[in-house]
Amino acid sequence: MIDILLGLRRGLILRSERFLVRHFGARALDVPLAMIVGVLAALVAASLHTLVSYLEKFNTFMRQSASPWLFILFMLMPFIGVIVSCLFQRFCGGARYAKSLSPLILALHRGQSRIPFSEIFTHVISSAISVGCGGSTGLEAPSVLTGAAVGANTASFFGIDRRRRLLLIGCGGSAAIAAIFQSPVGGILFAVEVLLPEFSVAALVPLLISSAVAMVVSRSLFPHEQVLHVINPPWRTDAIPLYFLCGVVCALAGVVIIRSAYKLTGLMKKYLHSQWHKMFVGGAVLTLMLALFPVLRGQGYGFIAQLYDGDMSQIGVSSPWLNAAPLAVKLVIIIGVAILLKAVTAVLTVESGGDGGIFAPTMFVGAFVGFAFARLCNLTGWVDLQESNFVVVGICGVFSAVLRAPLTGIFLIADVTASYILLVPLMIVSSVAWFIARLFEPHSIYNKALAESKLLSPDRDRAMLQRFSVRLCLDREFIALDASRPLSELKDMIGFGSTQEVFPVLDENRQLAGIVYLEKLLPVMLDAKLAGTLVVFDLMDNPRGELTMDADLAEAMKYMERFKLEHLPVKGKNGEFIGFVSRNAVFKLYRSVIRDTGRY
Repeated sequence: MIDILLGLRRGLILRSERFLVRHFGARALDVPLAMIVGVLAALVAASLHTLVSYLEKFNTFMRQSASPWLFILFMLMPFIGVIVSCLFQRFCGGARYAKSLSPLILALHRGQSRIPFSEIFTHVISSAISVGCGGSTGLEAPSVLTGAAVGANTASFFGIDRRRRLLLIGCGGSAAIAAIFQSPVGGILFAVEVLLPEFSVAALVPLLISSAVAMVVSRSLFPHEQVLHVINPPWRTDAIPLYFLCGVVCALAGVVIIRSAYKLTGLMKKYLHSQWHKMFVGGAVLTLMLALFPVLRGQGYGFIAQLYDGDMSQIGVSSPWLNAAPLAVKLVIIIGVAILLKAVTAVLTVESGGDGGIFAPTMFVGAFVGFAFARLCNLTGWVDLQESNFVVVGICGVFSAVLRAPLTGIFLIADVTASYILLVPLMIVSSVAWFIARLFEPHSIYNKALAESKLLSPDRDRAMLQRFSVRLCLDREFIALDASRPLSELKDMIGFGSTQEVFPVLDENRQLAGIVYLEKLLPVMLDAKLAGTLVVFDLMDNPRGELTMDADLAEAMKYMERFKLEHLPVKGKNGEFIGFVSRNAVFKLYRSVIRDTGRY
């Protein structure tokens, strides 16, 4: 089968591509390839959700069974899911298996577009096992990673260049979101705000096509399924001030999610050194938490629907050990646990060895935050808020605060909940939550670790320079000087027409001892008396801002700006001097990248 595909690729596909490119330009391939990516990403997302659906039905059967052994097995399913998912990742996913969008975002910012073919199916199986067994995460991040792998490998199969491959990766991620939520606009905005570091109008058409095709395929396969479908009453203008206040509360909840997730991840890495320790300790703690509070189990979309309907009795019976408590006390405990611990259980699921993302947990917390805010306001007796509306805007607010994607939050939640009637409140809550959250936490949950590790910069120019090593601008042609050499001997060595502006002074081990600048050297060389009495050491400056071969151009520019230098010395693995990087060479490379690749 593989030989047939490769033969077809060589004999027909590549020839057709060359014909289209020659007669219609390179962009002629964007739309058909985006359609292919949309179909494949939707099919993969459908496979993932089908697997999870079967596992959830099996869980429901065990929970409702009269057999105590099956009920015990049901309680242990999250632990089993973590173990099986972890083992699958270890033996099938490879050493670079990623369970977060952060590595993908970093790769796209650095222009890296190679994704292993295996990631098309490994995320599907791993996350289906983890979430289907009760893990407290969502399927959106694995679906986006799978869609990105579909886009990258489709581009490789059709021989697409690196720049257009990045666009197809974005199309794959966009199609995955569109297929899951049946929201093409949300998928496009997610790709633009979260995945793609650069965007142009030319990229919009492929993103539109891939998202639209993915939604059509998803709706054809699951015509009656939607994550959430609600009917909202019209919003009231007298509640506008409270929508602003709700945005502030959602922002604070989002900051808590980001920091708690980041902190717990750090603690597990610090105290649980091996993956086996994480799997057993983290899995055991996760299973206990989910047994005590089943509201935290799974993706949580069912509980969001119950919140919207105001069906608090079903949420109240989710923890049988609280049956003796009054309903009000029980609800306060469960709502507090849902808001404060959902992100914790999501991190435990992933870090213990499971697979999944923070997408669904964020929406879950947002729904409970919005409901709790409206219910507390109503209990004061001063206002009468529509609680169902605040459930929807709460989802949007926390989503925007955590992912820093306000437009995605507005239109994705409006699509998912069929709440375009709430567009103005969604805009208010999303923008306020985004703005306030940035004051307390400047980075999104995906970018925080990358930014603190100095792997990702909000400055797009710096991010572009981080893609390239200093090797690309390294000048290895230089005249080296000896510190004890008289300046009078340099006339024949250097000459007055030299184009070299800076000279390294090396010791016997070719270590950099200092630097001599031509502008200081020439006046002395013209004075015969001074040139006869001075040596190179007398004009030598101490080297500043030395770089290694592994440094990137962003680091080079940082040193040039800090020390006000035009040239930086570069040393090899053993500390030996190997050449200079100049500011002009960096700018020349930067201009060529902008000119040749530009935006998508």
